[in-house]
Amino acid sequence: MLEFIHCADIHLGSFPSRNEVRFNDFFIAFERVIDYAISKGVKLILISGDFFQMRSINPKTLDRTIKILKTAKANNIEIVAIEGNHDQAYFVDEESWLSFLHSQNYLSLLKSEIVDGKIKLDFYDGKKGNIIEKENFRIIGIDYLGGSTEKYIENLNEIILPSNKYTILMLHAAVNRLVGQNMGDIKGEVILKLKDKINYLALGHIHSRYEAYDFAYNPGALENIRLRDAHQDDKGFYHVIVDSLNNHEVNFIPANPRKTTFLKIDVSKAKTPEDVYDIVKNNDMRIDKDSILEVNLYGQASFNPYLIKTQEIEDFFNNEKKVLICEVNNYVNLLTTESSEDALDDLDFIISNLITEEIKINYPENPNPEKTTELILNINNMLSEDIDDDDIINELIKEEEL
Repeated sequence: MLEFIHCADIHLGSFPSRNEVRFNDFFIAFERVIDYAISKGVKLILISGDFFQMRSINPKTLDRTIKILKTAKANNIEIVAIEGNHDQAYFVDEESWLSFLHSQNYLSLLKSEIVDGKIKLDFYDGKKGNIIEKENFRIIGIDYLGGSTEKYIENLNEIILPSNKYTILMLHAAVNRLVGQNMGDIKGEVILKLKDKINYLALGHIHSRYEAYDFAYNPGALENIRLRDAHQDDKGFYHVIVDSLNNHEVNFIPANPRKTTFLKIDVSKAKTPEDVYDIVKNNDMRIDKDSILEVNLYGQASFNPYLIKTQEIEDFFNNEKKVLICEVNNYVNLLTTESSEDALDDLDFIISNLITEEIKINYPENPNPEKTTELILNINNMLSEDIDDDDIINELIKEEEL
C-alpha cells in the first residue's frame, strides 16, 4: 500500500500588506500539513511547485523553512518537489533556493532537461533526474515550462514507458484554466492522452482546488496570497491512499486560511464625502477580530467620489473593529445600476469595463478597445504571477502579429 500527501502553491515568504502576522500565516499553513502527515503516519509529501513566493528569498524565510523541513526529516517524511514559476532561479543565479534545500538533503527536487525539443526522462540518482522509482510506485516530476508547457507535454506520452507500478506525474501547470494566456495551460485533450500511463496527475499553479478526468488533481494554495484568492473555492491538500491493485482513494483535506470578509456598502444616500464615513460606521456588520477585510463602496453620488477618504475608513476598521488588514475599494459612480451589488462580486468585470471606457475616451482611434483591455489584463496577471520576462515579451509579440 502507498500513502502520500499532495500539496502545492505554499508560497513561503509571502508578505501581504507587509504584515508580519500574514508572513507567519504561510509557515503555519505548511506546518499543519507536516503535523497532519505525522499524525496519520504518512511518509511521503509531494509539492507541485511554488514552494516559495519569490525566486530570491530572505534569511528569515530560509530559516523558518528549514526548521519545518527538519521536523519532517526527524519523522522520516520524504518530501519530493518540483519548481514552479515562483521558485525558478534568475538566469544569473543558476541555482534556485529549492536546489539549495535539495543539496542540503531536506527534500528531493525533480528537474527536467529539454533535449532536441523534447523532455528528457532520467532516473533520479540523489543529485539530478526526474524519475523516482520504488518497488510499487514511480514519480515523474516536470517543473514549470511556461508557455511551452503544452508542446512538451504532448510529446511526453511517447516517452513515458508503460508500467504496472502506480505512476504519479507532478506538473506545475493548469488544465483548461489559463487558455490563451501563455502561462502554463494545457488543453484537456492533451492531458487525456496521458491517462493510460499516469494514475495520478499531481498539479499545482492554480490557487483554488479543481479536479479533472478522474486522475488530475489540483489542491489549491494553503493560504490566500492575494485578497482576490479568498473569492475562490476550496484550498487545501490531498491525502491519497493506494491499494495493491493501484486503486486510489483521494481525500481532500481543507486548509484553514485566515478569515476574509467582503463587505459591500451602498453609499448612494451620502450627500457629502463625510457622509460616507458615517454610513460605513453605522453599517450593521459582524466582522471577526484579526480577520482580513475588503470593503467595496458603490452607488451613485452627487459629489466627486475621489474626495472620499478611504484611509479614514481603513483606520476605523483597523482601530475600532480590530481587523488585521483592511482594504477599501472606491467604486462609487462606476457601478450605478440596480445590479451594482451583484456586479461587485466580479471585480475583474469592474476593472475591465473601467479600462475599456478609458481607452475609448483617450484613444478613440483604437479599433478594438475590448481586445486591448484583454491584453492589458493578461500582461498584468503575468506580472503578478512573476512570469518570466521572455514569456511576457512573447505574449506581446503574438498580439502584434495578430
